[in-house]
Amino acid sequence: MESKLLTLYSDVTAMPVNWLWEPYIAIGKITLLQGDPGCGKSTMMMNLIAELSKGGATPEGRAFGAPQRIIYQCSEDGAKDTIKPRLVAAGADCRNIAFIDEDVYSGLTLDDERIRDAIIEWKPRLVVIDPIQSYIGNDSDLQMAGKARKLMRRIGMWASTYNCAIVLIGHFSKKEGTKDLYRGLGSIDVVAAARSVLQVEKSNEDEEVRIVKQVKNSLNSKGADLMFEIRPETGFQWLGAAERVEEYSPSTELKLETLPKTKHELAALLIKKALANGAVESMEIKRIMAEYRIGDKTMNEVKTELGIKPYKKMRTWYWVLPGEEHTGGEEQ
Repeated sequence: MESKLLTLYSDVTAMPVNWLWEPYIAIGKITLLQGDPGCGKSTMMMNLIAELSKGGATPEGRAFGAPQRIIYQCSEDGAKDTIKPRLVAAGADCRNIAFIDEDVYSGLTLDDERIRDAIIEWKPRLVVIDPIQSYIGNDSDLQMAGKARKLMRRIGMWASTYNCAIVLIGHFSKKEGTKDLYRGLGSIDVVAAARSVLQVEKSNEDEEVRIVKQVKNSLNSKGADLMFEIRPETGFQWLGAAERVEEYSPSTELKLETLPKTKHELAALLIKKALANGAVESMEIKRIMAEYRIGDKTMNEVKTELGIKPYKKMRTWYWVLPGEEHTGGEEQ
């Protein structure tokens, strides 16, 4: 039986995700980049734009390929005295970077047809709106679920139809203690529409260092945390993956005499300290790992490396170091 309304998935041709910067920014999708004002979001994005404009490389050193066109729409900085000098300093090919002059075309909003027209005319690979809060007609547009959903659906259609990545830069709200995904301004529908959500935070150890975390990825596994620095003497520089212990803020009673260099080393030290006086419930080990933002994969790899074989007693699993005695129970 055929239907005029329905489409069979057997008639759909599966296609891989096309990445601009895998796994952080996908072509044809919306990416949300958020953080506190002044945390370096725009500087980071301008350096990515510069590399893309000249056919450079990602922060990990993977080539972008041929130079690409970009639309960078920013309302908070002047085009002449701030944005252009920063792009030049980053080595951008400014012939491949365009914007709508808001001194001429005022009242620009996020879903403005003029942005769509500019995308059609310029055919960019990347469109950046910075910040999203400056391009909404009314503050309530992002707060009301219905309006936010409609707005994001429209932008998502532009990204898909015109085969470009759209990055929306947004400021954090002032709500303290909320989960990463809920810290941006507006309805959760804004986050729901984004396929990737990146978050920029200042390091607790060095105020010139920033950490980039991917707190959502609907298309792939989350990417590694990355670091960059912005120093008066040397300017912007990528520092690589954020694997160092000083980038975490534990509130555990365990005290470290030394600073391990990787999450594996940290996990090993924490586990050995926790088990130093005998068996400990596996849930307590997991709690300690979560305190230091160490995932189950790393925890289990370290468990194997240390030769730990959990055992079960009275419906509760325990961990114990090799060579330590435990009082009965079945081993895992």
